[in-house]
Amino acid sequence: VAVGPVHAGIIEPGHFRFLCHGETVYHLEVSLGYQHRGIEQAMKKGPDSRSIHYMETLAGDTTVGHSTAYCMALEALSGISVSPRSLAIRAIAAELERIANHVGDLGALAGDVGFLPSMNYCGRIRGDVLNMTALICGNRFGRGLVRPSGTAFDLDKKMIDELILRLKIAEKDITSAVELMFDAPSVLSRFEGTGALSAETAREAGLVGVAARATGLNCDVRNEFPYGMYCSSLLHACTWSTGDCFARAYVRWLEIRSSIEFIRTQLLNLPEGYESCKTTAVNGNKIVVSLVEGWRGEICHVAATDKEGKFMFYKVVDPSFHNWFGLVLALRNQQISDFPLCNKSFNLSYCGHDL
Repeated sequence: VAVGPVHAGIIEPGHFRFLCHGETVYHLEVSLGYQHRGIEQAMKKGPDSRSIHYMETLAGDTTVGHSTAYCMALEALSGISVSPRSLAIRAIAAELERIANHVGDLGALAGDVGFLPSMNYCGRIRGDVLNMTALICGNRFGRGLVRPSGTAFDLDKKMIDELILRLKIAEKDITSAVELMFDAPSVLSRFEGTGALSAETAREAGLVGVAARATGLNCDVRNEFPYGMYCSSLLHACTWSTGDCFARAYVRWLEIRSSIEFIRTQLLNLPEGYESCKTTAVNGNKIVVSLVEGWRGEICHVAATDKEGKFMFYKVVDPSFHNWFGLVLALRNQQISDFPLCNKSFNLSYCGHDL
């Protein structure tokens, strides 16, 4: 059975071929590449004024994650230090990005099993969280916020108070919508046992992020390789053990709660001393690796410069690169009708994979 690359929805293009007998899927072939834009090639001979914009649009729903990874790489190559206040603002934006996408995913999962109340609530709440990011920098996805050596925007007292108030309202709304979904037997009967992966399989396949933590693996860049504000404000990895669609949904809920508390703490204890962004020449003949925990999982950027300080190599590894094979494994011996639910429980990026 062939599906795609043009789908019956406003989603990215990808071709799926199901090898099945009756309704049972024995193997799934995933064919990607329709979103290839040549970003890594375009990064060569940079950094220049376009480089940060390539990173912000590399995967539109992970603007803060990829732009932070790029800026960390550039700061390491330039020997630039970032003020604690800017690091805190970056972390706040990253966790808002995590919350917005997780809430959207939970709503979409509810929609896939026909539970419309939570689907509609989460769709609205996601917009509320995106508007918090827009309050900080004027863009709902965080474009224009993260820049080499810091952030392009600061938070004043009025803005901090407004964010704390909005966060409190969003927390109440999210809790109501998500608990309503998890209390519904019809939802649990579809989530539990569907698309299950063991921790051993996840480890062998090299899964990262939510997909890995849902099997019980304790893998989180914020813990394993702390960076920025996570060096002083550790976030414990949120895990579950069953590895099924329920686990991937529940880990998202646990991370939402963790991120809300983290943001609140940062806003109440925001360091003083905002510094405007500054530019410094990039050192030549250097190589650097930067790791960031995006909302899907581990983001890795690798940059190497020539003797003139220009990129001669730039490589991006989005978490979706690791996790598409996880979807293939999760669908084995499942019903073909379970594909939309399994696919949404991973919610992987096509353009993040294709670059």
